[in-house]
Amino acid sequence: MMKKLTEKEALKLLRKHFDSEEAFKKVLKHSKAVQKAALNVAKDIPDVDVDFIKMGSLLHDIGRSKHPPGKGSIKHGVAGAEILRKEGFEDYALVAERHLGVGISKEDIIEQGLDLPAKDYIPVSKEEKIIAYADNLVFGDEIKDDEAVVERFRKELGEKYAERVERFHRGIEKLKKKR
Repeated sequence: MMKKLTEKEALKLLRKHFDSEEAFKKVLKHSKAVQKAALNVAKDIPDVDVDFIKMGSLLHDIGRSKHPPGKGSIKHGVAGAEILRKEGFEDYALVAERHLGVGISKEDIIEQGLDLPAKDYIPVSKEEKIIAYADNLVFGDEIKDDEAVVERFRKELGEKYAERVERFHRGIEKLKKKR
């Protein structure tokens, strides 16, 4: 059974793991924008746990406390999952672990020599997919559109990954159309 969190408790948990007030505020600002984007997407998708999306959005980048943006940043998802598991929040740990891009497969890790344990880190539940999608839409604390996201991934990771991002986004659109 999932341990429930209030927003106040989630914010307190997030704050607890940051040594720097500046880093905490930066992650909080980003996470609040992700939360806003995720809730906007979720309103059009039936049968989603909105409370889970609210809290998962706030906690998805808790691992930034150990791996801030820059070199080694890819590890922040795994670090966040570790923190959240130690705190007793397995469901939120999965969000932290799986929210990077549109997911990272074991094959991606091996092929690209990524500094991650070799396993799949791909969003599974509707809620995880919504949070990952919303995180992609948010650049810093600014919400962008799908085209900007695809273009960013095209520049950073190439055409093949940009196509995966487009497929992921179409999957989110299909969830919306089931209403």
